[in-house]
Amino acid sequence: MKKIGFPILTGFIILLLVYLHQLSILQEKPATDWSRSVNLDVAAEDSEMFVQREEDSSTLFFSGDPVRKLVVNEQLDTTTEELSYSIPDGYSFYVDDQQAIYKKNDELIYATDGKETSILKEIEGMNVSENGVIAWSRHTAYTISPEGKVKSEIELPQYIKSGTLTEEGLAFLYVQTDDVNQFLTLDAGKDPVVLYETPLTSGEIYSNLQMIELDNKLTFTYTISATRQGTRVVNTYFGESVAGKKADVQLLKIQNAETGNRFEKPNYFSLIEKDGAAHLLFSSNGEISPKRSVISIYEASQQDGEWLASRRSTTEELSIRPIAITDQSLVWMDKEKNELVLHGASTDPTVVKSSSSISSDDLTYALYYTFTAIVGMFAMLAFSFGFLILPAVALMYFYFANTTAIEQDKKWVEWTIILLCVASQIIFLPSILDGPFQYLAPSYLTFSGAAYVWPLIIFVVSYMISRVAQDQEWTIMQRTSYQLGLNLGMLIFLLGPYIL
Repeated sequence: MKKIGFPILTGFIILLLVYLHQLSILQEKPATDWSRSVNLDVAAEDSEMFVQREEDSSTLFFSGDPVRKLVVNEQLDTTTEELSYSIPDGYSFYVDDQQAIYKKNDELIYATDGKETSILKEIEGMNVSENGVIAWSRHTAYTISPEGKVKSEIELPQYIKSGTLTEEGLAFLYVQTDDVNQFLTLDAGKDPVVLYETPLTSGEIYSNLQMIELDNKLTFTYTISATRQGTRVVNTYFGESVAGKKADVQLLKIQNAETGNRFEKPNYFSLIEKDGAAHLLFSSNGEISPKRSVISIYEASQQDGEWLASRRSTTEELSIRPIAITDQSLVWMDKEKNELVLHGASTDPTVVKSSSSISSDDLTYALYYTFTAIVGMFAMLAFSFGFLILPAVALMYFYFANTTAIEQDKKWVEWTIILLCVASQIIFLPSILDGPFQYLAPSYLTFSGAAYVWPLIIFVVSYMISRVAQDQEWTIMQRTSYQLGLNLGMLIFLLGPYIL
């Protein structure tokens, strides 16, 4: 029983170490002072929402029938309420507890007390801020108050394609002439000011126009998507205009602060003000562990003229639509099955502490990734055959040239075969464990000289187990085979999960 039980117990202990390592990876925070992702248990069919930010909390309104109101504070505590009216999915909208403004077909609708009133007709688009609504037809831009009143109506010779309002009520428009794209500001009672323009290029689509005011500086972003030579290209640009002067606009090149790599296809940008500076929340593919990369939420800021981003989400799902709740907390949507589920993260100490506790999902994912790590064991098994070449040559020598030593059960025969196997491991393991192993494996397997130390440790442990578990009647070949099996089995289970 011992000869089977000890190897099984040893293998179980090593697999437990692999499991605990996977669990520790899942328990890692995205940044030192940020919590892991928290499921807010709020589902939505559409990612469109309206947000009203306050100092310590934000209110999120979700379109649908009826409209849902969700209040989220910095501790990610939530309260929900259903309002008394509905808003079609897929459109930008303004809403509060008493009233709503939204686009229905080509009409701009004001709704309150269960009644719908048409504000404007033949509207091509609209965008909203906490202070009201901007809408446009082909050559006319309208600003509308939260009460559904048209505050201003401005005719432009250019073709209006998109627009937004800042917190101070300044309108920012993207327009087209016959040959250029223009970005301009509209202030009540003043002439339009063109901040930036680009040549008009067929096939380019401008979207996600955003703008904030920082002291005497206007900061904005926009995205251009196009298909070039059969490849979809999406680029986002960042612009700054000081005191109404021509804007300096640059292609956003954001580096991952953790890996140093540049994000290839960042998306779902949200431009926010934080500590008096522009910050960007966005969604992009990135590593959440050495072996896994998913679409995660990141926050970027400018440091010494470079954009650096740190991860904020830790979920295994596709994460999109980041929204700042306060300066120290944010929420986003994870695509789970056929719905979107709201998640969040915060720097609040209570949230950071509670998110560090082990959840049932952590245990399940750790078990799943432990089993996927077994694939690497097969690669290690293939390498292990190489460690048997020298012992096999020695064994052939004994059988053909020195059979007496085997028949007389000489101890040095067993030691020769075993030590040749250990020597093979010491010679070849450093090259095998170079590369991916160094960042996949836990620190107790990657310290300096580990490739030389672990074969010796495994040899000592396998020797001790073989002496306790073996039968006294075994021949030298049985004892040697048992110890070699233990040695290589421990090597495969211990190092194999981190080879691939």
